[in-house]
Amino acid sequence: MRRVQRKSMSIQPRENFDMKSRIASRYLLRAVAALIAVAAWACGSDLETFFVKETVVVEVDKQVQVEDEKEVQVTVEVEVEKVVEVEKEVIVEVMVEKEEVAPTATPEPAMMELPDTESPAGTLVMIPEGVAPGVGINRSQAPESLMYWGVSEQLFRPNDDGTLVGPWLAESWEVSPDGSQATVTLRSGVQFHGGWGELTAHDFVWSLNDTNAVTTPESIHGQAGDFAAFMDEAEATDDRTVVLNFNAPEPRWTTLLFNQAGDAFGVFSKKAYDEMGADWMRENVIGTGPYMVEEWRQSDSATLIAQDTHWDKTAEVATLRLIDVPETVARISALRSGGADWAVLPVREIGPLTRDGFKSVTTGRQSGVPLQMAGNYWESTQVKTGEPTAPVTFVHDIPWIGNPFKPNDGNNPDGIDDMEQARLVRWAIAMSIDRDLVNESLYGNNANPYYVGMFHIIDTDWDDKWKIPYDPAMANEYLDKAGYPRDEDGKRFDMPIYGFTSRIEFTEIADAAAGFINQLGIETSVIKIAYSIIRPSLVGRTNTTPSIQWCRSDLWKPYDWVTGEEETSLTRGGFGCHIEIPFILDTVQKVAAETDPAKRKEYNVALADYLWEQQLKIGIVALPFVSAYNPNAIEDWPMRPGPQAPYTSPELIVPAR
Repeated sequence: MRRVQRKSMSIQPRENFDMKSRIASRYLLRAVAALIAVAAWACGSDLETFFVKETVVVEVDKQVQVEDEKEVQVTVEVEVEKVVEVEKEVIVEVMVEKEEVAPTATPEPAMMELPDTESPAGTLVMIPEGVAPGVGINRSQAPESLMYWGVSEQLFRPNDDGTLVGPWLAESWEVSPDGSQATVTLRSGVQFHGGWGELTAHDFVWSLNDTNAVTTPESIHGQAGDFAAFMDEAEATDDRTVVLNFNAPEPRWTTLLFNQAGDAFGVFSKKAYDEMGADWMRENVIGTGPYMVEEWRQSDSATLIAQDTHWDKTAEVATLRLIDVPETVARISALRSGGADWAVLPVREIGPLTRDGFKSVTTGRQSGVPLQMAGNYWESTQVKTGEPTAPVTFVHDIPWIGNPFKPNDGNNPDGIDDMEQARLVRWAIAMSIDRDLVNESLYGNNANPYYVGMFHIIDTDWDDKWKIPYDPAMANEYLDKAGYPRDEDGKRFDMPIYGFTSRIEFTEIADAAAGFINQLGIETSVIKIAYSIIRPSLVGRTNTTPSIQWCRSDLWKPYDWVTGEEETSLTRGGFGCHIEIPFILDTVQKVAAETDPAKRKEYNVALADYLWEQQLKIGIVALPFVSAYNPNAIEDWPMRPGPQAPYTSPELIVPAR
């Protein structure tokens, strides 16, 4: 028997070494440091290794690094087969019979007492995802958040039973038999803020046309291209009658594009515009909702004041103070100290707060976060004009971009054209990402894996055949097959990634994805940049840099909805989601024109098959949108549901005092 003293060393389990080297790169830093710790459990074994400095009788076969840092005394038996007496430091591999120790439960952290709110009575301090530009004219990118915060209103909103189409500004509506036109009668008695008079059809039509890129080409509204995809100029035939002229079928116009639950636009005063001009409107928001803007400072703060009376529901909370707090830690601190009463938070932060008595709330919105494989503009003609698309993203041979117009570009391996070569690269990237590990480490398993852009695993129509395996070995084989071998330094090629700073999730997922992809020999750098800087390249269809960003198609929605129009030339003139694909265009057109929901679902299932095969939108995780509030300040907030809206209906807030 021999006493052996273990020396202090850092943990380096050999089974986990490859995992650590895979994700502990300079690209992961903060975002994926947790992945390393999560993966450490995989190295369980009774085999332990010790440094011994004394005269020993042993034969050494290999070196194994130690697995602990503290010093302990253990008694071991060393079986001797060959006697060699030496006086030096050697490494001994021994079997240690571990003592059984009864497990001790790890105590839950002590619950923290709910704070008293610091807000004065009648005021709530709210931390949304950010304070967007507070402009009052749609062409200058008036944000949808004005509608979500009850400043502006739309034709429709969800009903109390959860169905999506209930009347709001619309009193009644009718669609022509051929589906080319809708006539909407507006309710009477709706007043604009600040004494600008009663809402008329002329105000509504001006606001819509000011948004639409067809009628206002200079519009940079977030939905400029969406309305351009299916609408011509709208008309007001009298003070209460709006005529919507459709240039393409759009079955979601009531549920999404003119609805509080979706992606719509602000309805502002045309009279104010006519009298005060566009510059004044950029600084002054004149809506009809239960709250009016008293002050709005982009990326800083905003103050909303409840109207004394409102045609629908007068708000119970007199003042909402919106604060822009970018850092999650600061948001949580503000909630826990009573300095804020409500905050949008990453899903991983909700559990500890609700344990301590805070309440969570959601509209039901969930969005997938994919790596958009930018630059694959495969349509040859613009669907609305018939003009050539003249794509510029094929000037250089880029590994993840397939060129359907020149499939044999001279650098493809035998038997593989440029389209197949790029598809293999995209598949390799898709298989390199461990989605479960990203979900566990970044979101505490409160998110969902996201495999195929546009289609969600939580839906009853999901098919497991669309899952993507985590298989780095196969990913490397695909890259070799595609003709991108490693050089002497292990590098294949460069691929930057945009991580838009508009959401922390985009940047942290970009960091994680880059760490995995880098292990393939694809030198991957994350460019953290404001979306507004890159947007012109998305409108112009010139971007070639893969991007972590969700588009409307990545939101959860029923399988019989139209999806993917932003990934086609339908939205030219406005935002385009990094690619233009003929198969997606064909599916959008067929689903939009189909009246049978079962047939629409069939078309979209075929689209899921295609997107799985092509890997043009490489899914990573799907995130629910959640927020938390202090019940000492807010008794209840029964938000109306919305697949697009992160929060709705502040006029429904019931204050706790």
